[in-house]
Amino acid sequence: MLKRRIAIAFVFFLLIISVSCKKEKIEKARDIAKIGEFAVPESRVAAAFEFSKEFKNNDTITTEIVKSYVKHYFLNDLYILAEAKAQGLDKNPEFVKALKKKKIKEMTKLNGPLYRAILPKKFDVSDKELEELYMRLPYRLTIQQILVTSKPLADSLYQLLMNGANFEELVKQYSNDLTSAVKSGVLSDYIVPGMAAPSFENAAFSLWEKGQISKPVKTDFGYHILRLMAREKLKVGSIDEERQRLKDIAELRGKNLFIQNFINSLFDKFHLKIEKRLYPVLLKSFKRDGIFGSVEEDKIDPKLKQEIFIRHDKDSWTLADFIEEYNALNRYERYRLERPEDIEIMVRKLITPELMYYEGVERGLENDEKYQAFVKYHYRYELGKLAQKLLIDDAVKISDDEVKEYFEKHRNLWKKSKFKNVEQYVRNRLFSIKRKEVAKDLLKYLKTKYTVEFNEESVRALVKMMNEKKHS
Repeated sequence: MLKRRIAIAFVFFLLIISVSCKKEKIEKARDIAKIGEFAVPESRVAAAFEFSKEFKNNDTITTEIVKSYVKHYFLNDLYILAEAKAQGLDKNPEFVKALKKKKIKEMTKLNGPLYRAILPKKFDVSDKELEELYMRLPYRLTIQQILVTSKPLADSLYQLLMNGANFEELVKQYSNDLTSAVKSGVLSDYIVPGMAAPSFENAAFSLWEKGQISKPVKTDFGYHILRLMAREKLKVGSIDEERQRLKDIAELRGKNLFIQNFINSLFDKFHLKIEKRLYPVLLKSFKRDGIFGSVEEDKIDPKLKQEIFIRHDKDSWTLADFIEEYNALNRYERYRLERPEDIEIMVRKLITPELMYYEGVERGLENDEKYQAFVKYHYRYELGKLAQKLLIDDAVKISDDEVKEYFEKHRNLWKKSKFKNVEQYVRNRLFSIKRKEVAKDLLKYLKTKYTVEFNEESVRALVKMMNEKKHS
């Protein structure tokens, strides 16, 4: 499939980065061939050619051999991309949306340009902070929690627990930390100093007796009610012996707090606004399934789905946009939309990467070299994927009669199965065959439509280098 070929091509590209720096005669940034605006890097061909049968089976490498090799192995995807560009698929809303998501991901990943730009090189740690951490260092806690977004609800649940309510039952009914909710609220990781928000950590380490329950404590995720299951004593050295470890913990905590404060500042900077009058629409269309849930989009008036639900200085989302992103989340990551506060936290969670992206753009970080390289790859990948769908897959036409005819002709493939039981498998197989035919015909046509431009200097450099390798 085209998608797979493009992915494999990118893997080759990554491998070349480390290889090409050792090949002084090959210029990493130079292209060896192009079709329209899409090109094949010289370094990519150089890294692959010496492992090819063309290299092994010819005593002397010529320009014709190199050009034939490039045409055979590297240009099919470029023909498709050139045609996609010519047909304006790079303006298609589906492509624009997909590419924006990839840009956001590359800008905001932990080792991406934004974090590299905003994070201080070091975080100052006071002796007092180290002493406070050291007091907690000998302990690790096993904690259960109930996480809700509404303070009145949190206070109500706390009172129920004080009056003897079952913690596990309240977890199943109310907790929005669904990863722990499936385990009666038990957090997967031990609580140790420096790993949680300060308010959460303070509440957790204030619990000493098994079964002791904390009052609701607020973090950016909502309100947590904590219950101590176990407090284990660990062996630690003196504060001087543990000083470096304590500094590492304090610096990690400082980094996490810095990031969270930075994110929160973006909501104000970009004037995030949520159309609260649409809350009832979401609350009514949310359907719970056990502890999980999703929004049933078909229950919402199509006109309402096209109304603006989220807006900020740089962009806006319709209600449909929000629902699509929410339902696309892993089900464990979705807060159940049963209260207005649930919606507000999910909006902030979903919009945060976009706001971080625009912050990066304002800082000029789109010009970061590594970022640009990944965006270039994603541009080609997403355009190629859409081209496969619109230019190849959508051109495949299969009638019901053809499916039945293919089944009868190749019955041995399905042995004694009845047609109705394997119809979809037959259709898929026939589709795959026809798709190859359509792709073959399309490429045949495109090779007459587009001209390949070779960089003759690059070709000669590659020929010279390969012949040197042959006779060294």
